[in-house]
Order: sequence, then C-alpha cells, then structure tokens
Amino acid sequence: MKKFLKITAVVILSLLIFFVGTFKYRQYRANQVSIPKDASSVVKISVDEIYKSLAANMISHPGYYFKSNTKTTTKSSFDDLDHGLKIPASIYFYTIQNQPKTALFSRFEIKDFTTFENFLKSVLHLNIEKKAKGLSFAKSKLGNIAICYNSKNATMVFSSLSADFDLILSDILTQKNFIELNKSNFNLAKNSTDHLAFADGEHFATLKFDNGTINFGDDFISQRIVPMAKPHHRKFNSESAIRFWLNADFKTIPRQIFKLKNASLEQDSLAKYYKGYIDFEWLNTIQQTDSIITYDYNDDFEKVEKVSLQKKDIPNFLVNISSDAIGLKNYLGRENIINMDSDVVNKTVFPLYKLFVDGDNKHLLVSTSKRNKVGGITESTNNFFALSVDFLKLNKQINQPLFTIYSKNLKFLEVKGRKIENGKIKVNGKVELINKDINSLYQLLKGLESL
Repeated sequence: MKKFLKITAVVILSLLIFFVGTFKYRQYRANQVSIPKDASSVVKISVDEIYKSLAANMISHPGYYFKSNTKTTTKSSFDDLDHGLKIPASIYFYTIQNQPKTALFSRFEIKDFTTFENFLKSVLHLNIEKKAKGLSFAKSKLGNIAICYNSKNATMVFSSLSADFDLILSDILTQKNFIELNKSNFNLAKNSTDHLAFADGEHFATLKFDNGTINFGDDFISQRIVPMAKPHHRKFNSESAIRFWLNADFKTIPRQIFKLKNASLEQDSLAKYYKGYIDFEWLNTIQQTDSIITYDYNDDFEKVEKVSLQKKDIPNFLVNISSDAIGLKNYLGRENIINMDSDVVNKTVFPLYKLFVDGDNKHLLVSTSKRNKVGGITESTNNFFALSVDFLKLNKQINQPLFTIYSKNLKFLEVKGRKIENGKIKVNGKVELINKDINSLYQLLKGLESL
C-alpha cells in the first residue's frame, strides 16, 4: 500500500511539474513578441492565466459547473468557434499612431488555413478579396473590421470607425518597423500576470477575474487633477445606494468651454467658484409630480393641448458642491442653467426630473427633493476620490428591467483613488458578484447566454 501511495504521489507531482513547465514555456514564447515602433498603447490578454483561474475554480466547485452545464438546453454561443488560429499564452493588441484611436491591431499565427478562411466567411460573414503575392483581405461591410492574411499569419484590426487599413495591416503582417516588446515603453504589460493589462506610457491598468469578484486598478500621472493633501468627505447616509466624492482641484485650460444643451460654461469661471470638493448621493426613490402634455381635438376638430399631472417614481439624489455658492448660483443663472425665480434647473438642460437648487454660502446643493439637506460632519480619509454602488439596494429602487437584467448578478461596486509617489494617482476597484464562490468571468459569460 505504501509503495502504491508513493508511486501515486510521484505521478501527481510529475504531472504538476509538467503542466507548470508547459505554462511557463508557453508564457515565455508568448512574451517574445514584437510590436510596431509607433505603437501608442498595448493591451495584453493573459489567456493561460484565465484558463488556470477557471480550472482551479472548477476543481473546487465541480457541482456548480456540471449542474450549470446540464441546465443549458440550447447550444452555447461560445461553442464550436473553430477559428483556425494558434492562440498563444498571451494575446497582445495595440493602437498605432496616426490611426483611429479606437482601432486595435494584432497579429496571429494560422494553425489551419482552410478552417480559418471558412470562419471568416461563415461565422464573421466578411467579404474576402484575393490580392497578389498570396495576400488576402477580409472586411466587414462597414469597414471597421479588417483582416490581412497569407497562408501562415493573419493581422487584424477592430475599430469603431471605418478607414482604409490595408497598408498598415500589410506592414504588421511582414512586421515592418517592429521592435521587441521588452525594449519598448510598454514592458510593464509584458510582466503582468493579471488577466488583462493596459499600458500607454502614462497609464498602467489591470483587471483580474477572481472568484466572485472582478478586481481592477490603474496607476497614472494626471496633468489636470490636483488631489488635496489631507482629503476628507462628508458623512453619508448609511442607507444610500450610491455614494461618490471627489476632494481635488483641477488645473484649468484657458478658454475651455463646456457645452450643455443650449448653454455654455467656461472652465475658468467654474474654477473661480469651486472650492475643491464635490459629492453625489443616491438616497432612495421618491415620487415627483410632473406635467404631461397630450393633444386632442375639440368639437370644432381643432387640435388642442391638454396638460395633466402625473406622479412617477424617481431617484432621490443630491449633488453637493463646496463653493462660493452665491457666486456660482448667480453665474449658472446668467448662463440660463438655473431659473433664479423658482430655484429650479431649467428643463432644457436636464429634462428627466425637476432639480431643485438650495444650499448656503459655502455649499451649492442640487437635488430631486426640496427636503434634502447635508450635514456638517466630515471624515478624514487617505482617498481623494471614492465611488460605491450597492446593486442590491439599487435594483430594488429602479423599476427598469433593461437595467436590472444586466445588474441582477452584481452585488457591490467600489472604486477608490489616492495620491502616491512622484505625483502619480493610484485607482483600485472591485465588483462583487452575487455568487462569491464562482469565477466572475464564468458568471458573466453565463449571464450573457441567458439574455
């Protein structure tokens, strides 16, 4: 028996060493990638790290995964996506200077040419055009998706804007003017073990799908935000569904104008009244009476306007701005943002709800309820910025199926920002899901299948 256990232990240990070695080698190969010299940002998707997280969670909770799969009666939209490409341990996308800012480029090795080309035609429904020297181009009707490929490799771009990408895709295919990633300005992305990483020279952002939680962060240098040296925030109501505060000043850009419907606000003028603090709080749901205009015909068949009053549920929220409140209010009145006679935000600016304007000399308060007030109790903190959303409370208060269908699996969102060394800002956040034991990416994908 002892001999059998020893042999079993050796076999298991050998398998573990094999799998760890395989993953390490795949990651090493994936990181020996080159990118265009004029790349402006890099996005890394750590495929193997995602697989490992899912596999470990599946081993820990096999009942959930098998039960979840047996409940599926229709064919999964993620099944049988045989694309014919070799998927490395990490996939790199990048944006390129002098190309649309939303255009993401990448380069792949083709594993099976016939399968790949069939995928372009049958699944992506792209138009394929054969060119000289063995090159082919596959494009969407809008031109915002384009792929250039030969028998061995394929380069692709996904963009929100259509453009002529033929030349740049051909250069990427032949790796013209490329540089090794570890010799570029985006080496932080290469070394990241998070599931997603983004770097653009100023930002380094990451995202990871943990069990029951999505964790994300961003380190960046801001030229505009000036966090307070000793940040604080107002004490919020414990029952609030949403809380937000920002304790910072802003460096202004001369003559910058903010357009708001038919009104214009000058940044310099706003900065003159603003005193370094603003917060937002969603308390609950209240009813507000609104005028509803309909049209009917009288006895003379003339079209006449009918005005009726209707009560509707609206969010009870408030915005609190530390400021020279009298000066700010007068400025907003001159710009026709506020009706000074009624102390209400003009409907042309914010048509959804009636917003009341109140406050004192040091605080301007904008709220959906006249009864809302803010207390004077503040709390010290290390964070100059924070946002929290309690989805359990929010879903009960919002009677909007279009919103709740996407948020029903979410429990809590928290984002915090603080100043760190060398003038950098560090933002950390997490999204908690209802099921705290199951991998968050798997939960999101299952949620998409049920839509």
